Amino acid sequence: MNNFTNNRWVTIIILLLLTANMVTLTLLWTGKRQVGSTGNKFPPPQGQVFEFLTHELNLDAAQQESYKKLRDEHQAGVRDIRNNIQQKAKEALFELLKNPNVSDSEIHVFSGRAAAADQQLDELTFYHFQKLRAICNAAQQKEFDKIILEALGRMAPPRRLGPPPGMDNGEGGPPH
Repeated sequence: MNNFTNNRWVTIIILLLLTANMVTLTLLWTGKRQVGSTGNKFPPPQGQVFEFLTHELNLDAAQQESYKKLRDEHQAGVRDIRNNIQQKAKEALFELLKNPNVSDSEIHVFSGRAAAADQQLDELTFYHFQKLRAICNAAQQKEFDKIILEALGRMAPPRRLGPPPGMDNGEGGPPH
């Protein structure tokens, strides 16, 4: 009889655990649907700054059109700085690795050029958002001030892995 009682308790515990799991999964699934069905849209995924700001600031059609133009100008400027200035400055810096007698002052000069390109990107981005804020009404500007840091976080480019361009042939890389 004792063995029968033990098996009965084990069965009851297993059934309770299965029920708890099903209830938890049901709440998770229906909870997400309820938030979406109330009309509240989820914010766009990370990296989609235009959609995020358009949604959060509730920009009207004219503001969205102005913002699209600002975005396109900003992206063109960023591409130009990254492709023509920043990339070349960093390549020149890492070319110094081929010279075993490179001086600290040379390293400082070349790293300063790369840093200047980063500064240009920061200034370009600042002016871009300053222009965006200017097309917002007073209520939107208050909201803009609250969410700008989150928007900047969404803009951060993914970190590159691996050696700088031109250095992937095994020469001049860091020791392993």
